[in-house]
Amino acid sequence: MDSAVHHHCAISCLPRTRPPLPARACSKPGRRRRRDRDTSARYHCEMTGPAKRPTLHNQLRALLGPEITEAELHEKFIFEKVIGSGATAKVYAAYDYANDRRVAIKVFDKAQMIEQRKSIAADGYNSRDTAVQRARRRLKKIVGELEIAKILSHANIIEYLGGYETSHRICIIHELVDGHDLLQQILDYSKMDERTAAYVFEQLLHAVANCHSQNVWHRDLKLENVLISTSHQVKLIDFGLSEKSADRLKTVCGTPLYCAPELLFLNSNTRETGVEGGPADVWSAGVLLFALVTGCAPFDDSTFAALRQDVYRNQVKYPDYLSPSLQEFLRLIFVSDVRRRPTIPELLAHSWLRENVAAYHDEARGFVKGPRTASVISDAETVEESTTSYEEETPEDSSYRDLLYDETTGSLDDELYVLDDALSPVSHRKQKHSPTTPTSSSSTTRPSTSFFDHLF
Repeated sequence: MDSAVHHHCAISCLPRTRPPLPARACSKPGRRRRRDRDTSARYHCEMTGPAKRPTLHNQLRALLGPEITEAELHEKFIFEKVIGSGATAKVYAAYDYANDRRVAIKVFDKAQMIEQRKSIAADGYNSRDTAVQRARRRLKKIVGELEIAKILSHANIIEYLGGYETSHRICIIHELVDGHDLLQQILDYSKMDERTAAYVFEQLLHAVANCHSQNVWHRDLKLENVLISTSHQVKLIDFGLSEKSADRLKTVCGTPLYCAPELLFLNSNTRETGVEGGPADVWSAGVLLFALVTGCAPFDDSTFAALRQDVYRNQVKYPDYLSPSLQEFLRLIFVSDVRRRPTIPELLAHSWLRENVAAYHDEARGFVKGPRTASVISDAETVEESTTSYEEETPEDSSYRDLLYDETTGSLDDELYVLDDALSPVSHRKQKHSPTTPTSSSSTTRPSTSFFDHLF
């Protein structure tokens, strides 16, 4: 009896109606609020740990190894002077303690990359998605440059020595070349005689051939990206825009003056089939050679429209002082039809190259001294050497024009060319420097927590 009454009281004390369920439990499938999705994603990330980080983060970890502290970085290197600069990176000459040698260190500042993304997002024309895409693209360029640098090994390609990542920076280590780039050489000596030019160009072709043998397309061959020593030894540098692919290329990048016609006139129709990387590099090498022996550019690049028109006409004017054999050699390269453009092995076998290289070895000659030639090629669009020390991390605008795919419209704009960084491990200019002792402090605002959390 007591048990029956107790049971009745227990039932009568229960609420008449069911308690309301949380809103997310009552919502229809697929209708969860954004905040719940974000919370779920964060919880999933916390539970799964670092293995679920963004793919770019995993790629950098695989390439650079565990993150080190700023103090550990300074224990490994003495940073001396800035020898190159761009939008998101600076290149320093430095001393490597462990190996007792001087090296070149390309330093990407994470805080600066984050601030640039925020400034792009704040622009009314660019959406936040576009800003994130640009930030991702810059990181992909760093990852791509590291991946390519690790697989290339050639006497005429800059040697990759390693890389490090701290909470503030990403560092890429290269050999330090005792010399300067070909643009500076032209500015100093006006032009190069054919024998020396042939010797330099042959080395460049061997370097590019080594890249192509591994399906690596440089995509930014130009005077600034070729270093030369006092003994005329060549080093190909800057693989920031390079791509490793066995397929045809479907994106546009590079410096407009050196771009092949198939890149300058790539449109939404031809982009579906893409372009071949090899012939495009050959065209760029031809522009470089013409500049070496004349001190001038073969095409008018005063404006992008003028450049396209001049390349379309393809009526290069060859100075009378160029030998008929060299003029024929250049005409072979400047062929608009990709199918008729020579390959690198064919260029290496050409009589002009073989005869002049042999003559160079028989009687080494220097540069042709003389008055500077009025030239379309100038130092105005190159990154000037800076005396800024390592601790003075001030952002700078890039001085390189790259053709890039227009993310806002999803197509390639005929008049589109934008600034982008194309840094070199060494880019000596005619300025004096005083080595400085770096410190770990910096005036730039540093990111807290994870770099990738801020970037994405």
